[in-house]
Amino acid sequence: MKKALSDITMQRRRFIKQAAGLLAGGILPAISPSLSFAHTPYAQWDIFRKSHLQLLTSHADLAGDDVGDLWVEILRAKLPLSRAMVSRAHDMPRIAALLKTNQSKLAVLSYMHARLMFTGSPPFEDFAPLPLEVVVDDGKYLLVSRPDLPLHHGFLIATTLMGEAQKLNLIDPGKGRFGMQLHAGARAFFSGEKLEMPANS
Repeated sequence: MKKALSDITMQRRRFIKQAAGLLAGGILPAISPSLSFAHTPYAQWDIFRKSHLQLLTSHADLAGDDVGDLWVEILRAKLPLSRAMVSRAHDMPRIAALLKTNQSKLAVLSYMHARLMFTGSPPFEDFAPLPLEVVVDDGKYLLVSRPDLPLHHGFLIATTLMGEAQKLNLIDPGKGRFGMQLHAGARAFFSGEKLEMPANS
């Protein structure tokens, strides 16, 4: 009996230690200001970010955070296998850092922040050059991506969100915005192309 209790205690301690490690590594849907996961050494984060479609937002822009929540709600409903979720960074430079280091590929940015980030203007001069591409646009906020977001991911995201364009107030971004190009997948959608999806898309 004592041995069984001892084993349970050890398992509990191991679980708490692992959970603390995940917390320290930022393995959370919401990124606490006190956590820094842009350069986390934990391999779990790499696995996590590859298995969830993450849209970065920031605690510094509550309106943008609301937009991200709404877009993720649609993506989760229409593309459940994407496991879409919002990941909240403490501030906008943190979003720039996560995009720059390829810790995340998508972010919800206001027109102002998208333009400043793309052009490397303060407070984002340390992250230039930061190539960003447009996936969808609601007239105030952009869903931007790194250029290496897979083609079919951009296509599916654009197709899914634009399917609710009226509800989400989405507009055709034309050729892009502020010098940013359309992501190739989004461009395929807006030009009416048909893409053959990979088997594991």
